[in-house]
Amino acid sequence: MPIKRNPYIRKLLYLVSVILLIALFVVLKQNQNKQICEKITIEIDAPIEKQLVTKRLINNQLNRWYVGGLLGISQANLSLPTIEKLIQQMPSVKKAEVSFDLRGELLIEIKQRMPVMRVIPMYGTSYYVAKDFTQIPAYVTEVARVPIVNGNLTKAMIKKVYTLSTYVQENEFMEALTEQIFVDDNSDLVIIPKIKNQRIVIGDTTLIPEKFEKLILFYQEGLNHIGWEKYHTINLKYKNQIVCK
Repeated sequence: MPIKRNPYIRKLLYLVSVILLIALFVVLKQNQNKQICEKITIEIDAPIEKQLVTKRLINNQLNRWYVGGLLGISQANLSLPTIEKLIQQMPSVKKAEVSFDLRGELLIEIKQRMPVMRVIPMYGTSYYVAKDFTQIPAYVTEVARVPIVNGNLTKAMIKKVYTLSTYVQENEFMEALTEQIFVDDNSDLVIIPKIKNQRIVIGDTTLIPEKFEKLILFYQEGLNHIGWEKYHTINLKYKNQIVCK
């Protein structure tokens, strides 16, 4: 005959299990609160060449916010939400997550705003423009390898340069080629490549992918045979043609 289990015993065992789990959680929490911060790990979600915020910069900020730094402090005296909030106040940081484990490791995970260009105006301080069009003062960041932007810069032209720079970032060949984007007196967008004494006139922001395609083909099938430094100016602003000087 099958053995019938007393339902009250089953409920009692379940209740005891829950109580033990709660007790274990409380003990672990108490131990974690006593745990000393022995290591700080910082992870930044950005390629090294595009990092506006670095491990060194974060460590410097932590030492400024917390005199003597965080190493040696118990978790009970650490406010993880406060650390997150302080880091997220940095203009280059989009999001920060901070956690602390039983080994005493403080993990800081940072999602950075990705820069697409650095604007150097005629007057005022320079700043980076991120993909979400956030302006980030350059003096509070590290140096990122993105196109330098200068020239006849108005608010309207900065938006056009942003559009061009975004296309540059998305094209491997153009990203490797581009050193600077200049706005001339005719309000034409001009790419200054890493090739000496050369300028590439883009004109406006219409048909940029087609202009890039023409330029890349010209470099690969034309200038490869006669030399990349053959021409001083390569003009792409006219439809279906390239004018070189």
